[in-house]
Parts: sequence; C-alpha cells; structure tokens
Amino acid sequence: MASVTPYKIAVPDEKLQQLRHKLEYVAFPDELEASGWDMGVPLLEIKRLIAVWREQFDWREQERKLNEQFKQVNVQIGVEGFGELNIHAVHHQSGNLKAIPLLFIHGWPGSFLESTKLIPLLTKNNGDGPVFDVVAPSLPNFGFSQGVKKRGFGLAQYAEALHKVMIVLGYDKYVVQGGDWGSMIARTMSQYYPQHIQAIHLNFIPVIPPYPWRSPYQFVKSLLSVPFSAKDRGHIARSLGYFTGGNAYMKQQETRPQTLGYGLHDSPVGLLAWIYDKMHTWADNYSWTDEEILTWVSVYYFSTAGPAASTRIYYEGSAPKRDGNAVASEEGAQKDLRGKTGLNYMSTEQVLGARAPQSVRFAVAQFREEIIMLPMAWYRSIGNVVQETEYDHGGHFAAWEVPELLAYDIKKFLGNNGPAYGVVAGRDGY
Repeated sequence: MASVTPYKIAVPDEKLQQLRHKLEYVAFPDELEASGWDMGVPLLEIKRLIAVWREQFDWREQERKLNEQFKQVNVQIGVEGFGELNIHAVHHQSGNLKAIPLLFIHGWPGSFLESTKLIPLLTKNNGDGPVFDVVAPSLPNFGFSQGVKKRGFGLAQYAEALHKVMIVLGYDKYVVQGGDWGSMIARTMSQYYPQHIQAIHLNFIPVIPPYPWRSPYQFVKSLLSVPFSAKDRGHIARSLGYFTGGNAYMKQQETRPQTLGYGLHDSPVGLLAWIYDKMHTWADNYSWTDEEILTWVSVYYFSTAGPAASTRIYYEGSAPKRDGNAVASEEGAQKDLRGKTGLNYMSTEQVLGARAPQSVRFAVAQFREEIIMLPMAWYRSIGNVVQETEYDHGGHFAAWEVPELLAYDIKKFLGNNGPAYGVVAGRDGY
C-alpha cells in the first residue's frame, strides 16, 4: 500500500566502524613513472584522498547538514512484478500553492545530492522566474532507496517507480529534469505517462543519428545543416572520443556488473577510484573539494542496496527482452510497451530511437564539456523540442558544476513568455 513517511539519513554506527577499519588497512597498487590522468586516477591523488577520508572527513556532519537543510521522505510504492519498494526522496516545497511540481532524476555516478545546489535556486522566490516544488528521489538501487532483488528491473520499471512517487506525493501532472540516466528515464516516462508529464528538460541528450530509413523527415531536415559547422564537427569528434576511449566503464557495467560489484562493495579504495575518475574526467575544470568528493562516494558506500546495485541499470537497460529463456521479438517488445503482455520493457536502444508524444514539450541544454555532444538539429528527433540552448561552460554534472545556469535554463523554459509556460494547469509557478 502506498504511503509517505518522514525520513532522516542515519547510517548505522557499525557501517562507519567497518569503513574506518578498511581505510586503516589499505594496500595500494604501484604506478608507472610519469603516469597522469590518462591511465586513470593518479596514485598520489588516491593516497591523499584516502588519508583525508580516514583522518579528517566527518560523515556525521554531512548527514546532519542534509537532514537539516532538506525535507526528506520515504515513499512506499508498488512496481508491477517487483512488489513494494521504499523510495527515498528529497521533497522540498516552495510554500507557493502555484509552484510547478518538478521531478529531478539523477544518474550514475550521481545521486540525489546533485539536486541540493539546484533546490534553493528553484524553490525560493528570487523574482527571476517561477518557483518549483522539487522531488529528487534516490533511484531504486541507489542512495537510500531500497534495492531490487529480481532480474528485469529496467528503464520501464524505473519510470513506473518514479511516476508513482509523484502520484503518491500528490502531483498528478508535473515536469521532469534529467541528465545521464535521468535523461533516459525521463524519455521512457514520456512514452508511458504523457498524460501526466507536461514537459521535460534535459541536459544530456544521446540520440540515434537521423538515418533515412528510421526517420525520413528528420533526415531530410538534418541535411540542411550539412556540411556541419566547425562547432558541430567538434561536438561529433568529442562524442567519438568518448565512445572510442572513454566508455570502458559502461561496457563493464553493461556486461559483467556482478564481477565489478565485488570490488566496489568490498573496497572503499576501489569505489573511490571508480567514481572519482568520472567526477574528474566528465567535469569542466570544476574544482572538486575533498569534502564534495568524499560525500558523493560515501553516499554510494553507505547506500541501502550497496554500491554494486547501482551498476545494474546498465545491464538491465541494455539486455534483450527475455520471456523465460527466449528473446522476445520486436513485435513482442512493442506489446510490452503497450502493457499487453508480460512486464513493460524498453531497452536503451528503443528509448534512443523513440519519439515522445507531441503533447510533451522538451527543452535541451548542451554544456561545453558534456561527454556526448551532437548537432542540435539531431536532438529534435526525441519529440517536440521547443527550446534549444548551448552554454560555453559546464560539464556532465551541470546541476552541481553550474547550478545557476541550469536553474536559469529551466526557468526560461517554464517561466513567463517561455515556450512551456503554464503547461501544468493551475500551477504556473507565480
């Protein structure tokens, strides 16, 4: 039965003691001479951070600040085929009865923490646009939400879980903001719940190129941008660089998450290196503080389901639909999408190739150091894109690196004179 109860982060003392013990007995690998970030996180940097984690970092202080500054709830919902799940969420309301309900969806290696810089900018009336009631859940298998024990929990199930969180919290119609997996889940939600989702703002927009046999109209339109501008060529080159030299982590998590999971779960050093590598590489020269790095990693280390669980979204998102031991046909997958047979299912590839219903309005914001960047015209294949913006700084973690820019873009999209103004009836944010 659906329910909402107050939530406070309270990591058990025994988990803190276990971490201290592990940090006392660390065995580091060696490193080649003149090694830099090109081979991964440098040894001296990891040794320094481990010393700070062991001797200076105060998790209880971070816990206290999060509990004091942000209202949090546990929302119990049911997901078809998986029973009841407890979902942790920040639910920060503005106090304005006309505030726009906004669902913020994180990805990997992020967490609900990414919303905490954005929330004050969106929920306070600063006279610079509409205000919002923000819901920022920990995805199932992440943070302080419950883990899933059965196979098959894919993008459709993440979409179902988050939609039900919004319904239980009293938001029948709402808007969504997403980056990384949050972008993919938001686009999945637009396929299942377009009558509830009024608008989607994305800061990570992977798409399948507009091949003529897939989308003739979009293909012809894309030809108008050929030859590509120098900027577009740079975007494509950056994306190719990611796919050829920066996505080995994704292949591992897509194919053998359990094997990787032993190291992430048992070794705080391994977990720190695995996550910090992406925090550093995917940001736009952002100066991460030790406190920020260790708080992000600690949320994974202390997560309810354990850090290994978070990698399974890659496996489940890319795995072919199975009915028993048989792979379902394309026709079967489409039936699942319509909810007529078995569990709902959409693969990552299906989401990338799907176009949302015209009623859902999209805004896309592209930041300079995003890991996948493509010609802006290609993004129009995702649906009714009514706002397109490029920014000359910011990286993959826009909500954390440049929260003011992201908040500005969201308010421009949904505010007075914006292309999605008034999409949530009776809640225009003013």
